[in-house]
Amino acid sequence: MRTVTKICLVTLTLVVGFVGVNAGRLLMRVIEAIDVAGGPEYLAEPLVDQLFDRFNESGYGAPPLNTSDPLLADRMIIVTEGMNERVAARVIRELRYLAAANPDAPITLYLSTPGGWLDAAFAIVDTMRSISPRVNVVATGGCYSAGTVILAGATGRRSATPNTLLSVHVNDYLPEGNFSADDRELARFRAIYAEQTAIPQAWFDEPGDNHYYLDALQALELELIEAIDSVNLPAGVPADTDKNSRVPAA
Repeated sequence: MRTVTKICLVTLTLVVGFVGVNAGRLLMRVIEAIDVAGGPEYLAEPLVDQLFDRFNESGYGAPPLNTSDPLLADRMIIVTEGMNERVAARVIRELRYLAAANPDAPITLYLSTPGGWLDAAFAIVDTMRSISPRVNVVATGGCYSAGTVILAGATGRRSATPNTLLSVHVNDYLPEGNFSADDRELARFRAIYAEQTAIPQAWFDEPGDNHYYLDALQALELELIEAIDSVNLPAGVPADTDKNSRVPAA
C-alpha cells in the first residue's frame, strides 16, 4: 500500500512539475507576444479609445458652451483639472467664441492644473496664437508640466499668484532619428520655452524623467512669468512684483 502511495505521489509531482514548466513557458511566450505587439499599453489603447468614444457620444464629453456664464462674459476662462482632449475642446471653443465676440479685448486664462496630455496643451497654445485678442495666462495654486507649456506660450501677460508652485517636466527622450516621436516632442519642448522664457536649455539635455519645481519668485527669475499678481498679502510681503523689480536673494 505504501509503495502504491509513493508511486502516486511521485506521478503527481511529475505531472504538476510538467504542467508548471509548460505553463511557465506559455506565460513567457504570451509576454513576448505582448512585447512584440507594442506592450500592454498598446494593446489596451483600442479599448481606451472605445471608452472615450462612448463617453463623448453619451453626452458626457466637453460641456456645451454656456454663453450666459458671468465669467465668460468677463472674458475669463478657468481650468482647474488635468489637461486632456475634453478640456482642450472646451478651452478652444471658449477662446474662439470670445475672439469672435470682441477681437480687440484681451482674454484671461486661469490655470490650476496637474498637467496632462501635451497634445491638448499645444492645441490650446496654437489656438491662443491664432486669434486676435491677447490671452493673459495666470497660474495659481499649482501649474505643472502641460500647464507650464500653456503658460510659456501665452500671447499676453504671463503671471502667477504668490503661493503658486510650477514645474517644468522634461521626459526621458531618447534620440531615435529626425522623424521619431521623441525627437519631435523634445524639439517642441525646447522651442516653446526658448521663445519667451529663460528656462535653461541644458535641462532638456539631461537624462532621466526630470521635474524642475519652481516657486513664483523662481519662475519670475527664469522669466516663465512676467509678474507675481497681488492678492491680500500679509504685511511685509511684496506685492505686484515684476521682472523689472525682482526681490533680492536673502
